Amino acid sequence: MFNKGIKLNETRFCFFIENLFSPNIISGFSKSSLPGELPGDFNKLISYIGKKNSFSYMDQKHSAGLALAQKPGLYDADGLFTKDKNHFLVVKTADCLPLLLANGDGLAGVIHMGWRSAKKGILKNISFDLTDFKVVAGLGLRSCCYQVGAEFREFSELSSYLRTTPKGVFFEPVRFARDKLIAQGLKKDNFFDLSLCSYCSGGDFFSYRRDKTSKRNLSFIGLR
Repeated sequence: MFNKGIKLNETRFCFFIENLFSPNIISGFSKSSLPGELPGDFNKLISYIGKKNSFSYMDQKHSAGLALAQKPGLYDADGLFTKDKNHFLVVKTADCLPLLLANGDGLAGVIHMGWRSAKKGILKNISFDLTDFKVVAGLGLRSCCYQVGAEFREFSELSSYLRTTPKGVFFEPVRFARDKLIAQGLKKDNFFDLSLCSYCSGGDFFSYRRDKTSKRNLSFIGLR
């Protein structure tokens, strides 16, 4: 199910990513045992850590807006970064692609990348030097299931990331994210794909396209 190069630690409520970021970074994503309700589900999500942790999350209006989370709470954004220890960033998805980012200098981030925010240029709005970052494309729609309308061919930002099959036109969000971030300085070897499609996952994870569910998968990253 998962990318073989990614080591995961499974707990009751989530999977933790063990081997990609530096030891002071904690990251992962929730299981369907949590409905993805914030702020209530956060403490269950990271309960194994044993410390009191704060967290921030976003209203996720499919914008291109990014923010620096300097205190806990809700932000008007679709991407967050933080430098604070014991502070987590959480993104809710049911098909959009979550991106988890961190560098070696204690900076972590999350991005909620749906096609609308991709089209608006959310990745171009990252102002940090990406040379020392690692990025994980998390649980979300992959090109196997991300069917879109023919009008996507008119979207200049996305048109190069479409593939046409007898079943229709499909968007390639992971390739889009990878290419755009590499163009901004990310090293090729520092982009990792969880290779987990929310639609193909059956009942293991939530997918709005598949089930029209109001429940959400939670992806998170934070600094020890």
